[in-house]
Amino acid sequence: MVGIPSFAERFRVRKSFDLLTGEERRAIHEAALRVMERTGVKIHSRAAREDLARAGAVVAREDALVRFPRDVVEDLRQKAPGTIVLAGRTKEFDLPMDRTHFYTTTDGCGISVWDAAKGERRQSVLEDIRRTALIGDWLPYLSIYEPMVVAHDVPEEVHVATGVKVAMETTEKHILSESTTNAREAQAQVELASAVVGSREELRNRHYMSAMLCPISPLSIDGAAADAALVWAENHVPVHITGMAEAGVSGPGTLAGDLVVNHAETLATVCMLEAHEPGAPAIYGSCLTVMDPKTGAYMAGAPESNLLAAGSIEMGKHCGLPISVGGMGPSAKGPGVEASLENAMWAMTCANYGGEVINGLGEPAGSTLLSYEQLLLDHEIARMIVWLYRGFDVNENTLAVDLIERVGVGGTFLAQRHTLEAMREVFLPMLWDGDAYDVWVKKGGKDPMVVAREKVAGILKTHEPAPLARDVARDLDRIVRRSARA
Repeated sequence: MVGIPSFAERFRVRKSFDLLTGEERRAIHEAALRVMERTGVKIHSRAAREDLARAGAVVAREDALVRFPRDVVEDLRQKAPGTIVLAGRTKEFDLPMDRTHFYTTTDGCGISVWDAAKGERRQSVLEDIRRTALIGDWLPYLSIYEPMVVAHDVPEEVHVATGVKVAMETTEKHILSESTTNAREAQAQVELASAVVGSREELRNRHYMSAMLCPISPLSIDGAAADAALVWAENHVPVHITGMAEAGVSGPGTLAGDLVVNHAETLATVCMLEAHEPGAPAIYGSCLTVMDPKTGAYMAGAPESNLLAAGSIEMGKHCGLPISVGGMGPSAKGPGVEASLENAMWAMTCANYGGEVINGLGEPAGSTLLSYEQLLLDHEIARMIVWLYRGFDVNENTLAVDLIERVGVGGTFLAQRHTLEAMREVFLPMLWDGDAYDVWVKKGGKDPMVVAREKVAGILKTHEPAPLARDVARDLDRIVRRSARA
């Protein structure tokens, strides 16, 4: 890693491209506004509905349906900040979301773990969160850590807070919480984050953690999840609004129609957050997919799902909001070639069109199966994408005209200092090498999955993350114990 740039700077990318024209973006936006005003969105939180009614939305008395007049949507949307910084435990790991970076996170839906030695699944436990947080702390091109699995060995009422606590103890990087189900869990996590940064007021100013809210497609937001999101909003914890409309099942079969559903759900959630706490950070997100037309199954790795990710990014641009999108988390049943191919195509599409936070490293099988080996393979994919979209400089030094003239026709650049300096910046893979075949065989002929397994073992044995101060660690323990009694 010679010459590795500072943390946030290593994720800077040169430019992104557009999939949709301005007219196409406006058409999707207008269609979503019509859906919000005529069809409405069901929001199963009384507190959220009361906030929205005060802001001018039309709330039905007999059910949870909320209709959003156009002017209300536009007014509330403008209150959400266009740029934010996702903070680390220390400023070294701060990540500006300003449309010039490509960040990646681990995934957070795992319910089992792939045991590569036995070739079978096992139940996930708290130790898997500690181990993956330690690995994530070490991996130089993983930007954000998200507790990756359900800890089946922890009581259900505290498993979310316990997982977040272990993550905060183990990595200095920004923490993303995905699995919060109610306001009590959100409050506990706010207390944990506040203890690490020093106070709730400091947490409002320094976004050390962010959280995820997933609307229920089509056009519904769960009540307990909404109440949790209001807690996030009150404390200015950024909310990744992650719609999951599956084209043909919970959204129309057309890609444009699926984007309309997602856009309506996302805007409704932004309105809900801003009506409760003007200026609360909201991140435009999605993890949209298409169904298998033969079975109805989720197809995360399909080209259509890639296009839906790109379309969602386009609509985030249209709204001027920070953008988070599911760019990994493949349909492949386990780690390996299929998972890596699906993730590479999906994540590269997101980078190409301007996705800022790409969620999902390390968990194939629709984000349900943690694979330590796949985590390292996905990290390699992320590294290569950053290298690619960083581009290259064109200046007097890189054009090297004087050097070309000095070496001349038929010469070699191998012994030149200019070459030595340039080669220090060339991408070197962590899991494979450029050796000739016979040299590779003499070294053992190891498959990248085997190398990844060995690399995991080495990181777990040697990496020592920076610990929390002892008094802060004790505070975290007390917060989790107290939340168990709440």
